[in-house]
Amino acid sequence: MSFGISAGQVAVMFLLMGLGWLCYRLKWLQDEAIKGMTKLLMFIVTPVVIVQAFLRPFDPARLQVIGATFLLDLGVFAVTIGIARLLFTRRLIPDPGRRVALRFGTTYSNGGFIGIPLAQALLGDDGVFYVVAFVVTFHVFVWTHGDGLFGGNREGARGNRLLEVLLNPNIIATAIGLVLFVASLQLPGLLVQAAGYVSAMNAPLSMIVIGANLAAIGVRSVFRDRDAWLGTAARNLAVPAVFVALFTLVPLDPTAKMATLIAISAPVGAFLVMFCVLYERDTRFPTRLLTLSTLAAIVTIPAVLGVASLVW
Repeated sequence: MSFGISAGQVAVMFLLMGLGWLCYRLKWLQDEAIKGMTKLLMFIVTPVVIVQAFLRPFDPARLQVIGATFLLDLGVFAVTIGIARLLFTRRLIPDPGRRVALRFGTTYSNGGFIGIPLAQALLGDDGVFYVVAFVVTFHVFVWTHGDGLFGGNREGARGNRLLEVLLNPNIIATAIGLVLFVASLQLPGLLVQAAGYVSAMNAPLSMIVIGANLAAIGVRSVFRDRDAWLGTAARNLAVPAVFVALFTLVPLDPTAKMATLIAISAPVGAFLVMFCVLYERDTRFPTRLLTLSTLAAIVTIPAVLGVASLVW
C-alpha cells in the first residue's frame, strides 16, 4: 500500500509543478512574481500551517511520547547536518553554491507535503501528529542552520542573528502553536476556517514556484547533472538508511518511529529552491536536485519503509 500512496503524492507534486512550468512558459509568471510568491509562502502561509497543526485537544497521555519525539527529531537534524557536512566536502564539491545546496538538500526533506498524507494513510491520526512534531522541529532548524547556510553572510546578519531568529514568523508560529496545544485554547471558528484556506495554499504555491524555476532551466538538464544524482542518493537513500539502523536502538513508540522515518525519507524539501529565490541565488542546480530527488522518491520511499518494517 505504501508504494501506491507515496507514488500518488509524488505524482500530485509533479502535476502542480507542471502548472508552474506552464505559467512560466506562457510568461504569466515573471521573476518578481515568483519572488513575491516565495515570500508569501515562507512568511505567511507556512506559519499558518504550523499553528493549524497544533489546533487539537491536549491529551496528557500523549504528552510524554510527543516530548520524546521532539527530542528524537532534534537528534535527527543534528546527525543529518553532520552527515551532509561529511558527504559534501570542499574537495568533492569545489563550487560553494552547489555545496550549500547539497548540504541543505541532504538535511531538509519535504516531510510536510509528502510525509503528512503518507502518515495519515499508513498510520492514522497519531502518525500525522508525530510528523507534525518533525515539521515543527524542521522549522526551528531551517530558520537557524538552514537560513544561515544561505543568508549568514548578509551585511549586519551576524550581529542581529539571535534577534532575527526569534522574530521569524515561523518561530513565533511554533511558540503560539505550542501554547494553544498545551493550554487547549480554542480559536474562533471564523479564524480557524480562514487558517484552513491559507494552509491549503501551501502545497500548490510551493510546487508552482518550483515548476516555474524548472521551466527556466529545461527538463533534460536534470538527468545530466552528476551532483544532482549524488544529492539524490544522499537525501533519498543514505540518510534514511542511517536512521533505519539507529532507530532499532531507540525505545520509542513504533508509530512515532515509523512516522518520523516517513518524514526523514521524503525527498529534498521545497525550501531549497525557495531560499535560493529569497536570497537571489542561482536556482538552476537546486531545482535539478529537487526534481530528481522527488522523482526518485516514487521508488525510494516504499523501499525504505519496507526495509524498516522488516528490521524493526
